[in-house]
Amino acid sequence: MAISKKDERTILETIGTKLKDSVNFSNGNIAQKQEKALKYYNRELLDGDSKLPRGRSKWVSPLVQNHVDWATGQLIRIFTTPEHVCEFQAIGPEDEAIARQQTAVVNWILTDKNKHLSYLHPWLQNGFLTGLGIVTAEFETITEESLPRLIKGIPDVQLVQFSEQQEAGQIIIEESGEPYTIPGGVQVRDVKIRTVTRRSCINVFPVDPEDAVLSTDAQFDPETGGIRAKLQGHRKIMSRSVLIDLGFDKATVDRIPGVNEKTDGIALERLKDVSGERAFDKDMVEVYTVYTRLKLDTTSRHYRITFGGDSANPILLDYEETTRFYPYAAFVPYPLAGTLFGQGIADRIGEDHEKISKMERAVQDSLNMSVFPITVVDDDVSSIDDLTNLHPGKVIRSSSPNGGINFVQHPFTGAQATGIIERLEQKLDFSTGVGPQMMTLDASDLQRTTATAINQRSNQQQTLIETVSRFFAETGYRYLTKVIVDLLVQKPDESQELIGRLTGNFIPVDEYNINFDVTTSVAFGVMSRDQSMASLNNLLAQQYQALAQGLPIVNAQNIFNTVAKLTELSGYKNTAAHWTDPTTLPPPPPPQPPVDPNAGIIEVETVKAQLKSQSDELSRQSDLTKFAAEMDFKRDQLAQELELKRAEIEAKYAAQVAIEQLKVEQRMPRDPMGNIQ
Repeated sequence: MAISKKDERTILETIGTKLKDSVNFSNGNIAQKQEKALKYYNRELLDGDSKLPRGRSKWVSPLVQNHVDWATGQLIRIFTTPEHVCEFQAIGPEDEAIARQQTAVVNWILTDKNKHLSYLHPWLQNGFLTGLGIVTAEFETITEESLPRLIKGIPDVQLVQFSEQQEAGQIIIEESGEPYTIPGGVQVRDVKIRTVTRRSCINVFPVDPEDAVLSTDAQFDPETGGIRAKLQGHRKIMSRSVLIDLGFDKATVDRIPGVNEKTDGIALERLKDVSGERAFDKDMVEVYTVYTRLKLDTTSRHYRITFGGDSANPILLDYEETTRFYPYAAFVPYPLAGTLFGQGIADRIGEDHEKISKMERAVQDSLNMSVFPITVVDDDVSSIDDLTNLHPGKVIRSSSPNGGINFVQHPFTGAQATGIIERLEQKLDFSTGVGPQMMTLDASDLQRTTATAINQRSNQQQTLIETVSRFFAETGYRYLTKVIVDLLVQKPDESQELIGRLTGNFIPVDEYNINFDVTTSVAFGVMSRDQSMASLNNLLAQQYQALAQGLPIVNAQNIFNTVAKLTELSGYKNTAAHWTDPTTLPPPPPPQPPVDPNAGIIEVETVKAQLKSQSDELSRQSDLTKFAAEMDFKRDQLAQELELKRAEIEAKYAAQVAIEQLKVEQRMPRDPMGNIQ
């Protein structure tokens, strides 16, 4: 879109400073904390390790790494077990069909079109590691060209159709050969074309913590579960050619300076595990996509703004009005009230991570000193060269009876520190909600603790991780479902093409309601799967009992919901393959009246009455037919007699007329010639 000078000046004056402050806050505060967390996870050397003397242990504890992976795995199991993580609730009975379709479409996009683990794992891992994990969603229409293919013998009439398809963007004519004549005198030519296809998709992908752009006032929105901030967005590296293909002005894109290597700590730390230093060519630029509320005319509205270049001197590429559902969903495992920037596992156990690493090093150093004692050599009687690289069985030359060698045995004192290290590690499990103490039981527990007490202890241990799960379900994951619906509603035509083949009972996207309540159905007790299945089996037995007694408190839908949850806990996500939802069945036929014990006799008598009625009817019809025939015969006979009478009368009166005519003629006078006058 064309950008007016007035709007450009207003945007740069209003948003430019906010963008710079947000990026500086991210680079200066968030990135430094995240860098330290990533170093703990990668088991990088601690500060000052480079100055340790030779031979001293540099072992680093895997505590942060283990706790992050354990926590990530537990939440992945919780959020991938149910068939539908979130469900839309209809406002009224008239909205139930729309709510069901929204649930099916959104979960299909989140779990099938986008592979669930591909974005869920980094989303959760970033959150547990640094205290903030973010994903974003984008609606994209992808244009794909097929390989060129040669079509032979195309007449000029069909070539006109090809030209129309090229103008419509359906094909690309790469080459049109010289015309030639085929048998029959038709002029044709060979044409090489590419087929152009377009497909719409909603992509969900994680945002690296160092690439998130958030103002310092960011916090969770209590209404939607999204992020409430004056400015939010993310940055990414793109090529100029891609920006031009996306429709940005070429002259403006050429003004963007080339990107420099990232200098914030977490980015450099992340590059160590990838490819070291990355060299960006001059075609690559840095692009910021931010969302904010802005007043360009008389009304304040929500806008999506795209900048290029350095955040200190950004170049405005584009802006467009958008909805209030900014496409960023956050995961904060251990939130702090009043802010979005909570704690990660490294924040909770980072100091203990270093302390345990140093204590374990002391144990290993003591063990090494004990196993490999200090060697004292008398250089007057022993050969120093023979004492280098000692190994069992090695020959040492010496002129002294005892070889001139003595060993200073160092006592092993690490055993006393081992118990302290174990006690520290056990306490850390209660800080994060995951760890060996939350996953297993001590053997002594089975000897002195009842099964009920073990279950109670297990449930209490899971309280923290379940709190993390519930908070994530009600904030980030819940908000992500609303973002998907908002993207579908913004582009109804592309959305209809995207989801049209998902269900035959298609409801137009225009009727979708983003204001539907969203409920989460994650299996929060899934860590204790056996206990959850036992509770559901007990519930199912009670439902069957109530159903057998005819109580109106249980129906087929209630039983289906219970067995569906049991199936999900068993590891089968597609419950439709094992159970049929009663809501998808046709309505039952109307109830039949009770069966009469004399129904057989009544039916026989009824049949006899019907047969007699039919016989009487046939007899009556036969009599009517006979009567009709007799009447026809009599009618014909009367007609014949009438005809004979008429003939007789006519013959009789005809003779009389002729005689009277003769008499008249005889009485008439005649002329001399004999003619009647």
